[in-house]
Amino acid sequence: MSPVVPASPPESVLSERHIRILDAAERVFARAGFHAATMQDVAAEAGMSPGNLYRYFSSKDAIIEGMTERDRSLIAEDFGKLCPNNGSLLDQLEALGRKHLVDQPREKAVIAVQIWAEAARNPGMARMCADIEGTVIEGLAAAIREAKANGELPPRLDEGRFLMAISMMADGFFCRRAMDPNFDVTAAADTLFDGMRQLSQTMLLPETETQS
Repeated sequence: MSPVVPASPPESVLSERHIRILDAAERVFARAGFHAATMQDVAAEAGMSPGNLYRYFSSKDAIIEGMTERDRSLIAEDFGKLCPNNGSLLDQLEALGRKHLVDQPREKAVIAVQIWAEAARNPGMARMCADIEGTVIEGLAAAIREAKANGELPPRLDEGRFLMAISMMADGFFCRRAMDPNFDVTAAADTLFDGMRQLSQTMLLPETETQS
């Protein structure tokens, strides 16, 4: 693929037509993959002519950028709502995790794996993946620090290792869901969030590090 170029407005100002195209592209890419799919395929799925499609997105790369930016905006909005007034942080994180990992259609996981594979050889895609990861980590880190300060989480919780662990667990969930159409999403989600809760209490820094 060619370098990714800016093409779509922020999620907050996406038009109905932009949203329709992005939704159609997700279905096409999940079925055929980024490389096999064509702009004509996306146009047909969206119910418009290829010429009309090009008025909104100049290329497949531009559509992919629009998809990833939409996801980043939605994730940022969700993590920005984390607040002690809304209850336990771990309960809020589980609710968010279920929303993004479980409640979304399987095609979201298929596309995520394709994006990660493309990021290994496309610097523009790699930057977009890093932006999404940074958005998640930034929101989580701020919420965890607050939960440690108010006593919900252990003051010695190793934030860096905890964040890395739950991030890798979520990535693994996505990969398994994408690859296995018979993947037991419910059982896997229960296991993932039980693990998150246990790690939040046991992944601790040595006492000497917190006292220094």
